[in-house]
Amino acid sequence: MEQAARKAGSQTSDAGGNEANLRSGMAFVEALIRARMAEETGEHSASLPRPQFIDDDSALAALAHRYGPNFDEYTVLFLALAPHVRPGLLERAVQSSLAGEGDLPQFGGRRDRDSRSLIPTGETAAFLLAGDDFAARLDLHQMFGPDHWFAREGILKLEEAESGAPHLSGRLLLARNWIGRLTIGHAAAPAFSSSFPARRIETALTWDDMILESGTLDQLEDLRRWLLFREVLAERAIPAGHLRTGHRALFHGPPGTGKTLAASLLGKLAGLETYRIDLSAVTSKYIGETEKNLAALFDTAAHRNWVLFFDEADALFGKRTAVKDSHDRYANLTVSYLLERILTYDGLAILATNLRGNIDEAFLGRFETMVRFSMPGEAERRRIWLAAMPRDPAPADPETFAAAMARYELTGRAIVGALHTAALSALDVGRDQLLPDDARRGIRREIEKEGRVFRPMPDDES
Repeated sequence: MEQAARKAGSQTSDAGGNEANLRSGMAFVEALIRARMAEETGEHSASLPRPQFIDDDSALAALAHRYGPNFDEYTVLFLALAPHVRPGLLERAVQSSLAGEGDLPQFGGRRDRDSRSLIPTGETAAFLLAGDDFAARLDLHQMFGPDHWFAREGILKLEEAESGAPHLSGRLLLARNWIGRLTIGHAAAPAFSSSFPARRIETALTWDDMILESGTLDQLEDLRRWLLFREVLAERAIPAGHLRTGHRALFHGPPGTGKTLAASLLGKLAGLETYRIDLSAVTSKYIGETEKNLAALFDTAAHRNWVLFFDEADALFGKRTAVKDSHDRYANLTVSYLLERILTYDGLAILATNLRGNIDEAFLGRFETMVRFSMPGEAERRRIWLAAMPRDPAPADPETFAAAMARYELTGRAIVGALHTAALSALDVGRDQLLPDDARRGIRREIEKEGRVFRPMPDDES
């Protein structure tokens, strides 16, 4: 390729979003295909087009400022974007350059099964950028290596070729979140599915709404600080090579004591999204499916800086029994795979269990932080009753009301449920005041849901 064209130029524009850069990039790809086809068919030697990044406020412009893509990188990036922006562009450009019907095997590309569009492969990039130049083809292999910024930032990769097929026969694949950023300007949240077994969790509550023991709050504060300052820690405070990648925490305690809320608030305070993965739902009875589902999850989460919250961790990290058959052996392989992915995850990964004793001791040493969530004591329960109290209907004396109800042993989640039932009882009869009997009705329901027997306090007053 002409050295003069190797560096992508830039120009200014008032165009918003990615549209201006996408139009420029697609025009460039089409012109480059036509030029290379003209050379290949012996028609004539055409001059190569010059790539141009439009200097606007788009995600594509920001990417150009950060990495300064050269001619080859610009080509591969927009070649991978073409099927998502201009389906059919590659096929039309090739066909218009051929004298008759047919194709050019050297061009590479693979048909998408559903859309029938031609998807570019590594061979397509090699045809456009290297031709028969052996050294240039080797340089192209480097572009798809793990040290290139395409891979480091999780932007683009070369699909693994089928067994025995040429290395460059794999498709050029953009990461799903980068497709969103480089087209519509933002990464759309993936929907829950078997290939992405996670749901985003959010809360309207604040850090001050978490009513927990002081020791638990102190440990959560440490996690919050790590999320806020981990980049500074890696760059300035800790010598290179001495800091582990990411952070792993174990939350353990009875249901309803705040584990999910804490995970959600940690993400919220750090400006990050939190995704909850129920490991009991991910685990499949079919050999190979669990690992496949987990791989898809981590591949999607990579480079997005999410807080990952694995609920029901006992499902995979419970105490192991003797290996009796192939399913037991596979279960151990699945645990090893999940542990490896968690250990190499760059962000915060939280595993939650109702009982720490359920987790195999062999895994506990892998956690940097272990946070115990206890049943709230009477003082904490009184604060939770007050914090969750409805405004209307409300008790005549909230402080006395909360103190009386706090004598019943309930989790924070159960207290909120009891107040929900109590408010409905008052509203049902058109009363604008919450009575102790309303609350006791809710308390009875929550206690019986747990399989316990409700016993009123002997000195309860109506």
